[in-house]
Amino acid sequence: MELRQLRHFVAVVDCANLSRAAERVAISQPALTRSIKNLEDLLGVALLERKPRGVAATEAGLALYHHAQIVLNACQRLTREVRELERGVTGTVYVGVGSMFATHITASVVQNLAQAHPRLAMVVTDGFFEELLRRMHDGRLDLIFSNFPQVSVSADFVLEPLISVRSVVMAGRSHPLARRRAVNRADLVSYRWVIADQSHAQDSFERYFSEEGLPAPRDIFRTNSLNLMMSLVRSGKFLSPLPQHLIASRSAEGEILALPLEAAIERQAGLIYRAGAGSRPAVEHVLAEFRKVARPSP
Repeated sequence: MELRQLRHFVAVVDCANLSRAAERVAISQPALTRSIKNLEDLLGVALLERKPRGVAATEAGLALYHHAQIVLNACQRLTREVRELERGVTGTVYVGVGSMFATHITASVVQNLAQAHPRLAMVVTDGFFEELLRRMHDGRLDLIFSNFPQVSVSADFVLEPLISVRSVVMAGRSHPLARRRAVNRADLVSYRWVIADQSHAQDSFERYFSEEGLPAPRDIFRTNSLNLMMSLVRSGKFLSPLPQHLIASRSAEGEILALPLEAAIERQAGLIYRAGAGSRPAVEHVLAEFRKVARPSP
């Protein structure tokens, strides 16, 4: 099996069309077809099936597609790092950060590293946990700084907790509950909510109400846009469980308020990386800076 065959196959699955895939990898369509046929003969399975408007991966093809992405991403990263070292560059580290930490903690890490290690390059992607974890599995990320949902992760990954994140129920200043001096969880059930469109967020949300034997609210809007979540809360028509550090500045301006509830949602957050990732000096610099910023010395 050759890398070029994997590149050809991934291109076909991505494009779902042999002509477009041939253009993408800069070979003729007959040559691409032969490459895929040779790969199928080598593996002894059909990898593609024809559809009315193109082609699609078979079940075996989908399995190969996933592994091919990991292999190609690893080869691309290896090539880039070797070339950067040849030019005297420390290296490039691909970092995923939970959306709630895109500015909090991460901005300080980037600024500190830019000053201390100007030859170290970082590519930062913000998103929600499940999306970032998929990128880590595929080899597109070197490390993640995020909250730790109660989901299983690969045994090859290290979870290093650094901080505790406290989320409280937030409302816009025009929301009916914002005027109340006391609120309990039963008061929240009938209102409209916005939460992250992630399975761990839904589980945490439902558990918050079930702890007191209450049904979870039914009027829920889900989104993976943190800015949209903040905007909807600010409108005064939605409630949302948001981390205190995220809304500190907005609360000071009176745009959104923490409701006077006794209970809050506590979660751990920190670093996720592959075992042995610290053996790369560039990655170790980034890990060390996250540790320093997130958990400063007393």
